[in-house]
Order: sequence, then structure tokens, then C-alpha cells
Amino acid sequence: MTTPAVGPAADAVADLSALLGQLAGDPDATPPTAAPPSADPAGAEPVYRNVEAFVADYLAHVVERRLASGPDSGLNWCPRWWAHPEAISRLYALWRAWETLRVSDPQTGMSIWWRDHLDPHLNALTAEYGPFNRCNPNKHTEPRPLPVEPAPPDVLAQLPDADG
Repeated sequence: MTTPAVGPAADAVADLSALLGQLAGDPDATPPTAAPPSADPAGAEPVYRNVEAFVADYLAHVVERRLASGPDSGLNWCPRWWAHPEAISRLYALWRAWETLRVSDPQTGMSIWWRDHLDPHLNALTAEYGPFNRCNPNKHTEPRPLPVEPAPPDVLAQLPDADG
């Protein structure tokens, strides 16, 4: 069960709901107030203070998928997403892309974020062979690193950035 969004997440969810109402032709839907884009996107303050806030306060509220549960098919999601190195890296990248695109492209940035960032990363995280493949909303399974053997020095010496 998720907790209702608060703070910036509530505003983002409310804005999304208002836009959906407008698209559906609801005469009572009030358009969201658009904040003017910052003159310097690099200097804009992030909406979410870190990736954990982004996942808990935004992503968990806007992504609607059926979750895998027992024999039922659905999205493999891990409540301890932060315990999976690949998930941390991908979700951090999603957060930073979201923060950048909301400022740098206020007109189409969110569409680009969903299409080019969220969809591929979410598919990879929750895929049959993704990092959450042995987890479900009620269970976390510790990640297993890929097996690695040291590379022979003569192989590494062939690379353009080899030391020596």
C-alpha cells in the first residue's frame, strides 16, 4: 500500500491529474500553473532532495503497474530497491534526467523522460532477468554479482588506454 503523495510529489500528481482531466474534456479541470523555466537550468533547485525521495514521493505514485504476486504475472518490484546496485544506478539516472528535463524542456521534457528514460530503465529493472527478478513487493532477495575472472595482462595491454 502506498502513502498519498505530499509536497512536490502531490503537486506533480495534481498537475498530471488536471492535465488528464483537460484532455478528457472535463470542464472543471483546472490547468496546472506553469512555473517559468529557470534561465539557468544548471542552477535550478531540484524538486527532490535525493533519489530516495524521488522514488518514494514521485515514482511510486505515478507508475501504475500490476505487481507480481505468487503465480500472478506482473511487474517484479523490490521494496528494498536501494539494496540492488543496478537499481540504485538506474534510479539515480532517472531522477537526474527527470530533474534536468523538467527545467531544460518544460514543454516536452516529461514526455521525453517517460519514453527515453523511464520506460527502458523500468523494463530493465523489472524484466524476467533484471535485478528484481527474484524479488516481489513482499520479499527482497540479496543481489548476486556476475562472476568475474581477472583479465590476463596481455589482453589489457592491447587496449588504447593501457598503462605502460
